[in-house]
Amino acid sequence: MTETDPKPTNRPKADAELEPRAYALAANFYPAIGLSKGGYKFAGEISEYLEARSVTLEANQWTFSQPLGTAAGGLLQLIVTPTAIQFDIPNPTHRIEWIADRCRMVLEVFGETFKPKMVLGSAVKVVGTIQVDGDAREFLAKHVSALDPKRLTMLKRPIHLYGIRIFCPPYQKVVTKGKKSTKNVPVPWQVNIKAESLLEDATKLYLEADAQWPGAAEWAEPKIQEIVGNFKLVRDYLENDVMEFLQSTATGETP
Repeated sequence: MTETDPKPTNRPKADAELEPRAYALAANFYPAIGLSKGGYKFAGEISEYLEARSVTLEANQWTFSQPLGTAAGGLLQLIVTPTAIQFDIPNPTHRIEWIADRCRMVLEVFGETFKPKMVLGSAVKVVGTIQVDGDAREFLAKHVSALDPKRLTMLKRPIHLYGIRIFCPPYQKVVTKGKKSTKNVPVPWQVNIKAESLLEDATKLYLEADAQWPGAAEWAEPKIQEIVGNFKLVRDYLENDVMEFLQSTATGETP
């Protein structure tokens, strides 16, 4: 650093945006389906939405994989078991709306093919990084946790990664209508939040929101729309609410 270089703030850059690193979506269903045959037929039925370059058909799991975009390791992978369907999208280069649309169409074909009656629960994970002006460990330890770095010397080791984890369960939200009336509105999802310095690059903040919707519902088009719509819900929660919490001061204000 030269004398003219500004001192790093050790905080997320003002113009930094969430850079996606992975998405995932999963749904459990009832009744269970058999996987003894029909895997290649199903691959053909969904080929308009997922062009599988790799197909693995086992007795208890089908895996369909399509390279996605130009990023190394970019993938759209579908995993089907007798009681669950899951999408894993590491290193995405496509917009989350495009990914959600593809997942929705595959789920619709899956429903038409295997006739599941119930969704027993669903989950969405969004993972990304944000560029920090300096060191994300400093940001999380000093600003977010208000931790005196001298305490870490008790570990007698260099600190390569620092982070926090927060779990938020489903809850009842109080909504006020007008001046007097209030009612409780259920928020039926739980979320496991991670905020860490990125292991391979401490100038980046690693963020992860792993959300789950327990409970059963009919397998139908409105439910499928809701499940894939949760991609945007979780991403917005990570970008807005979680980042507002991390950026806020000890008084609760966001500078």
